[in-house]
Amino acid sequence: MKRLLAAYFILISLYIYAPMISLIVFSFNAGGISPPYQGFTLAWYSELLSNRGILTSVMRSIQLALVVTVITTILGTAAALAYRYDFRGRKLFLYLIVLGIITPGIAFSVGSTLLLNEVLGFSRSMWLALPAHVVWTLPFAVIVLLAGFPPNLAQNEEAARVMGADRKTTFREIVLPQIAPTVLGAAVFAFTLSYNEAERGLLLVGRDRTMPMEVFSIASAERATPELFALGSVTTVFSTILLLVAGGLVVYGSRQS
Repeated sequence: MKRLLAAYFILISLYIYAPMISLIVFSFNAGGISPPYQGFTLAWYSELLSNRGILTSVMRSIQLALVVTVITTILGTAAALAYRYDFRGRKLFLYLIVLGIITPGIAFSVGSTLLLNEVLGFSRSMWLALPAHVVWTLPFAVIVLLAGFPPNLAQNEEAARVMGADRKTTFREIVLPQIAPTVLGAAVFAFTLSYNEAERGLLLVGRDRTMPMEVFSIASAERATPELFALGSVTTVFSTILLLVAGGLVVYGSRQS
């Protein structure tokens, strides 16, 4: 049984990570994106840095992700803190937030463009995708926060109130310092999710295409190019580092006393 489980783990790992590893490997292939491997080169990364269209789309994604991160962190922290208390509709409150995860992305995109473009008359732009991204990132932030809150947070909060501290002082001096690492972890998760999101804002951004949409447009119009492999490698490494940092912050925050 142990051998079967080990073999299953290896196969699943290869299935998940082999495409990412091959992407990184062939981004350094002098012969381009097709085998065989013909030698190491940085030429495709040089071409990536000279491609203004891709770089502009990357900057759009970063700008949008930063704003989404701020909004998601504020709303997510408030929602997670509120969920710790008993109130009418508490479970419904959580279900409505999680609905942003289970709703199919393309269906949400169609509904968003129908409401925002057709009904409300907003012009398509990168920032019109902002609410769609927040709906996507908020559930993950709330889940991360709820999982990462220190187990004795409520006791410390109650002790501060017993000793005469008001709610603002308790939050500033007791709650915020303890949840700060987890909040930062949730923020990093939100940034990573927004930066790589394309489906939910697909019909909203118009000509202001973000990085994932620029990649899709290039790959669908022609064969994938080596600089796309270079971009994918940078994005994969960058996102992995961010997720490791976020995970470390959440684990650290959950262990705070």
